[in-house]
Amino acid sequence: MTSFNKLFGIIYFGSHFLLKRIQLLIVILFFLGSTYIFGLGTQFLSIPGTALELAIGINPVLDGGSFSNPAAPILNKSNPDLFFSHGSWLAGVTGSTIRFSRGFTYGTGGFQIRYAGLNDLEFRTSTPTDNPLAEFGAYGVSFGGFYNRILGNTRYGLALQAVSFQIYNESSKGYAVDFGLARTFGKNFTFGASLLNMGSMSLLSNKSSHLPLRVLGGVCYRFFQKDWGNKIFLSAENSSLVSGMIFRIGNEFSWKQLVIQMGSQFSQEVTTVSGGFGFRLGIYRFQYGVQVGSQNLGISQMLDISVTLP
Repeated sequence: MTSFNKLFGIIYFGSHFLLKRIQLLIVILFFLGSTYIFGLGTQFLSIPGTALELAIGINPVLDGGSFSNPAAPILNKSNPDLFFSHGSWLAGVTGSTIRFSRGFTYGTGGFQIRYAGLNDLEFRTSTPTDNPLAEFGAYGVSFGGFYNRILGNTRYGLALQAVSFQIYNESSKGYAVDFGLARTFGKNFTFGASLLNMGSMSLLSNKSSHLPLRVLGGVCYRFFQKDWGNKIFLSAENSSLVSGMIFRIGNEFSWKQLVIQMGSQFSQEVTTVSGGFGFRLGIYRFQYGVQVGSQNLGISQMLDISVTLP
């Protein structure tokens, strides 16, 4: 009888351990499928990287260095610039960006780090319990450099970055390449285009992990008076994550050191409205952006701080 009890105990605990491992795998696969909603996985490369992108809408002709186009100018100056951004995306996802850039004789270059994460995820079974079996997080990180240069009337840009993504104890790593261009016609009109996230990723829990391939095109029309000015932005995007096209429209009004932005985004499934403001104090620049969407997953907010170095 004692031997039977031991055998039963071994079978019970062994099957219980195996069941937990299977349930953990199911959770991992669930979050792989849910990254389209939360903006995690490699999909974090598609969410706005700055408060300016959040306020106006992602557009490959945004000034100040846009993550949607490596050819976007860094405010057209040779002084080094240190940039920091932090904010919250949808469903509790938080993100941060650090970028250093400077002008050179023949162009502009620098490096940048992006992070997006979601913590305090609970691992539970199908049986209701007071406490979860475990808590874990999911995060994505990218690190790389960029360079852009003017040839003729067109600015060309190239960016290369290492990409890493992890859920619980499963991870995937790879690389991504971005290419873009921007051209100004006269003093008022600018056109830009970019191809983002060309590359590959390793397997995640024996499942394929793909980069969000994106093609963007955008225009900006600007006009200025003595103390004020206005910019109108239009853009279109085709993404491997979204069915159909994504269209964005935005506006930025400036008066002396103050800027105010508004924007909206339209696709087959989601409509968003956004806005923000920014101002400059000496060598410091501040920008705030906020966005609400029809998917009812929360309010996205971001704050940018940049410093012009000597």
